[in-house]
Amino acid sequence: SIVIDNSDSKSAEMPTVAIKDAKVSKSIPQSALKNLNTRKLMKEMEASFLATRKFNVVTRTKDSLEDIREEQKFAESDLSSGDAAESGQFKSADFLIRPEVHQFSFYATTHKIPNLQSKYLRTDHGSLEINAQVVDTVSGEIKATFALKDSFSTKERMVNNSGGVPAKEYFSKMAKDVSAQMADQFLALVYPVEIISMKGNTVYLNRGQDGGLRVGDVLEIYYKGEALIDPHTGEQLGVAEEYVGTVKVSKINPKFTIATIMQDKLEGEVSVGCIVRKP
Repeated sequence: SIVIDNSDSKSAEMPTVAIKDAKVSKSIPQSALKNLNTRKLMKEMEASFLATRKFNVVTRTKDSLEDIREEQKFAESDLSSGDAAESGQFKSADFLIRPEVHQFSFYATTHKIPNLQSKYLRTDHGSLEINAQVVDTVSGEIKATFALKDSFSTKERMVNNSGGVPAKEYFSKMAKDVSAQMADQFLALVYPVEIISMKGNTVYLNRGQDGGLRVGDVLEIYYKGEALIDPHTGEQLGVAEEYVGTVKVSKINPKFTIATIMQDKLEGEVSVGCIVRKP
């Protein structure tokens, strides 16, 4: 099992995450690949994890590692007078994330406007789908696989030609959105959202502005039951859960969130320690 201290700990005590270079499915056509900026995607993924302020992030992208090795070799040379990490001294990660782009499209559709010379109506389209596998680097156990997706389709607009592809800003937005999804899902895996205090129908959650929640979100509440143990291996399979109601987010503070109970299915079962999740 994963035991995490949710207190304000030093960065050295926070879990360390490394994100591998994204693999790309061979099924994606070449015409789309030239618009797939995996470097931009990786930077957005790393930025999303850093934004949570709950993880150390170490780079595993090939170009970054090569730059670090080059700098370490310089530090060991006669040209350097300062202290630096010796060659090969890279921080290990607690969790390795292995993303694979298995679907990507980025194109425009146009059709001629009758009776107007060189005038077309154009719509831009795009979609990005990624499977991200989370591996515990100590045990080698696959902890989860996240399905991440985003897409866009613009309104029709008049243009002077029938060629071209969508602007790069549309890819940037998709990359940012799927990266935020991945960070949110990983955060919920390692640091489950829980009710930490109650006052009447008002509950307080252990997630603040870095938790991916928004005012108005309706969340489901689950009561944590007994641990489920495999009788043959002794392995802990998880915890039995029971749906007990819903809450609606009313205010988000820097380090905690306030929500209001909308439904208490079993009347009184919503309590401190219950897990809260997005539907």
